[in-house]
Amino acid sequence: MFTMNRRQFAGLMAAGLALPKTALAQSDGSKTLTVRFYDDPAGFDPANIFRIENENIAFNIFSGLTSYDGQTGEIIPDLATSWETPDNKTWTFRLREGVQFQKGFGEMTSEDVIYSYNRILDEATASPYRSTLASIVTMEAPDPYTVVIELDAPNGGFLHTVANYHQGQIVSRRAIEEAGDQVRWQPVGTGPYYLDMIDVTSRIVLKRHEGYFRGAAPIETIVFNIIKDEATSTIALRNGEVDLVMRANREENLTTLRAEGFTMNSVMDYAVALKVLNPEFEPFADVRVRQAIFHAIDYEAITGAISPSLSQATNSILLPWMPVYSENIPTYPYDPDRARALLAEAGYSGGFSFRHLGTSAQGVTELQQFEIDFLSQVGLDMQMELVDTPTFNQRRNAGEFQMATRLLPAVDPDLILFSYLHPDNTVPGGLNGARYNNPRVTELLHAARAAVDPTERMALYEEIQQIVMTELPYVPSYANNVFWPGKSTVTGVHINYLAQVNFYDVDMTVA
Repeated sequence: MFTMNRRQFAGLMAAGLALPKTALAQSDGSKTLTVRFYDDPAGFDPANIFRIENENIAFNIFSGLTSYDGQTGEIIPDLATSWETPDNKTWTFRLREGVQFQKGFGEMTSEDVIYSYNRILDEATASPYRSTLASIVTMEAPDPYTVVIELDAPNGGFLHTVANYHQGQIVSRRAIEEAGDQVRWQPVGTGPYYLDMIDVTSRIVLKRHEGYFRGAAPIETIVFNIIKDEATSTIALRNGEVDLVMRANREENLTTLRAEGFTMNSVMDYAVALKVLNPEFEPFADVRVRQAIFHAIDYEAITGAISPSLSQATNSILLPWMPVYSENIPTYPYDPDRARALLAEAGYSGGFSFRHLGTSAQGVTELQQFEIDFLSQVGLDMQMELVDTPTFNQRRNAGEFQMATRLLPAVDPDLILFSYLHPDNTVPGGLNGARYNNPRVTELLHAARAAVDPTERMALYEEIQQIVMTELPYVPSYANNVFWPGKSTVTGVHINYLAQVNFYDVDMTVA
């Protein structure tokens, strides 16, 4: 949970970012959309942003060279109107002319692009996304509207790297320098909305960026009311206190809202939740133990019992809609007898205990209670180790756990595969919490990224998936679906595969 000390709060007040407890009604007929925001805001600096709810705000404040179509997930132009590459190694981007930063910070040019990427790469920034741009060798700006980037090796997925997400979001150098240590609370981008006011205890207000390069958005003001309790947010929607609920994740609430005719805006299979097994805990170093855990838990039965709308069992670290996804991989159907046999082969016929890191704010979830029960039936004792959220984030990022859960939304399969499997991303420097290091897989990752021929590329990715799902450094548990229930008067809510909504596409009918 984010907490704010007196000095930080004073900084917000001085910056004019405090918000009154009640919003003034608009009498000029302009449109105000009220959205449920489900957690404490943690800031909106692309270099260090974390958690999907904060990323939804940043996605609408900033732009990247490219972005994602909200309905298809395809790469589309954003700040760059076009690009070219002869070899997937040298990339030349042509920028839009006249693009304006919000709040009077001037025109966006190629120098801002280079500054933004160099800021991520600067070790002093301490960005967790630094490794994503580490392949950049040189960046040049031959003129204000051209950027030439040279990579250390071909990368056919580089358009994902420069998309409007984390390290790809373009900032204003002057705005960053003026914000100082308040940079995460004073974001300035070129997107369709700018941050107008924030009260970290109650709400966030975005205002339409009138100078947005695609034209002004249909809705002038978006008010994000912080409502942490799921049942309370459902009541707020039913009572008309909010127009749209960001992330409804209780089956009973979805059933109620669906029955009452609310629009069930959704995206299916947006990300896989993985069990991260630390091999420094001796039992987890044995592949037979890891395979036994997968066989021991019936995720199909669990998701069917507690969240049939919200999740489904999965067998891969990638998702079926990804073009490189392969079904030709080992699978681990629910088989407790096979699990017991594998444990006995590994020397653990009597079972063992282990600790699963979690947050005290979330507690022991219903899903985890099922996991504990299934594992106990094969002799494994999963004990939940609950800590506060900042400690959880610190320990998970440092790899200080025996088992943890991680979910990484991505449109680019390379982001998932490199983050989880490449040794350069081993914790604490990346998301490879399983400390996975297979030289063959590393070789295949680079070869697949560089491959131009689609058939060759697919064969390489298939081999990666076959090896990884045999060695099983991560245990896939379920794939999530995302729902944003809303009034029928709210249209254009297209949730992409990063669980983000481009509010530029959203409109509403006002009575």
